Amino acid sequence: MAELGYTFFWRNAEMKLIRSTPLAGIAALISVGTAAAHTSYMMPSVFNTSEGDFVTVLCSFTEDFPTPEIAVKSDDYHVVLPDGSRAAFDTQTDLRQLVVLENGLESDGTYRLTTGVRHGRKGRRALVDGEWVPVFGSDAEVPEEATAVKTAQTETVADVYVSKGAPTLDASAPIGRLAFTPKTHPNEIFSGEAFDVSVSFDGVPLAGHKMSVYRSGGHYEEPQFGIEQMTDDEGEISLTIDEPGVYMLMTRHRADAPEGAETDERGYTTSLTFEVMK
Repeated sequence: MAELGYTFFWRNAEMKLIRSTPLAGIAALISVGTAAAHTSYMMPSVFNTSEGDFVTVLCSFTEDFPTPEIAVKSDDYHVVLPDGSRAAFDTQTDLRQLVVLENGLESDGTYRLTTGVRHGRKGRRALVDGEWVPVFGSDAEVPEEATAVKTAQTETVADVYVSKGAPTLDASAPIGRLAFTPKTHPNEIFSGEAFDVSVSFDGVPLAGHKMSVYRSGGHYEEPQFGIEQMTDDEGEISLTIDEPGVYMLMTRHRADAPEGAETDERGYTTSLTFEVMK
């Protein structure tokens, strides 16, 4: 069901199975170039530092993580400080393909850097012969044979955690309806060791839900790197990644829009950029 919904939002979001690989449960290598279609991400200049006094973050939509394509315009960019309080970024520069943000690291602990909740484009889909098909463009005509039409809007959140000194988890409260909750601290992930994380929607765990992982530079590999894994009954997955590097965890979900929204549905995407250390 989720794939049908996201074909509506992302034209090229069809996933292609390349080959299977064991990875702490149900997992598969997938085509990164299409599967990560127009996903927002946050990329920091550093994930862990002992003495750094600031961090620079790049934010963009990508189809080949982390190649930037379209700048993420958000009115909700913010930082969750180590004590759990919220603050605006110190500086923000909007470019065509990137948004560049900087923030000080005055206190020890973990900083959560986020786009916040961003509402994106709107569109329609029509029910034709029992299948939902996209209706691209505001001026496009709905097929005459359509028996139902729904309107929808995208909603995205992109996060990254940066720690100065010893990591803390005070900054991990949910942001948005579709939310990751790290069980392993995102700044303490090591190659060959488990990274445990759960996903929920409106606070309810999403069991049997698809989660996808992409590696920076994975599009240069043959086959292209990507991991696809389903959550367990508690909405959790346990990832064990052997190769050090920078990765993006992403998931999507479609649901009825909240009361008072301008559309019938919303397509939700949440991503988390993280580093796997040696």
